[in-house]
Amino acid sequence: MPRNADANAALREKTRERVLQAAVRLFSRHGFDGTSVRALAQEADIAVGLLYSHFDSKEAVLSALMRSSMLDVARTLEAADREPTARGFVTVLLTSAVEMLDAHRDLWRLSQGLRHQPEVLARLKLPLEQFLGATHQRLTQALAERGVPDADIEARVLFAAVEGVSQQYVQHEGDYPAAAVIQAVARRWPGVTRKRKADTR
Repeated sequence: MPRNADANAALREKTRERVLQAAVRLFSRHGFDGTSVRALAQEADIAVGLLYSHFDSKEAVLSALMRSSMLDVARTLEAADREPTARGFVTVLLTSAVEMLDAHRDLWRLSQGLRHQPEVLARLKLPLEQFLGATHQRLTQALAERGVPDADIEARVLFAAVEGVSQQYVQHEGDYPAAAVIQAVARRWPGVTRKRKADTR
């Protein structure tokens, strides 16, 4: 009896996810250029032809992984946006980032490594600069709405804090006092709602 459309779609999604998980393992272990399409298919336990039915190229696989990490960042911001104070926003943002790292540690280790491989990133044709710019704008707006002065600079400080905590958390393999560090970082920002001063220009 032939599979219906829903079953076929579920099977395709399952196969696609196997390829992505295999890619995280191999790219982390051997590097992007050190991993062949054939090795990727073998790791996912599928034929090379089936892999190409899901992804046009090895670059397309890595691009899908990077887009997934970008979506993770968007989710952490959505969670933080529900907090009324700057301190609450920062606390939830960092806590969500750590939870995201727990769920996708290998992916984020790979993503951090790729930051130092601009020649690989250039081949992916991802809007990373636009994404980083949009993220900065979103942080700036969130802090400004919560009454933080010099929100543009404070957003850069916050971005650096998120990057630093994330890198340390991944590097220490769970042996990192994340909760205490998050509390210490968050204390830099006000824990009460402050109204923005009216623009008198």
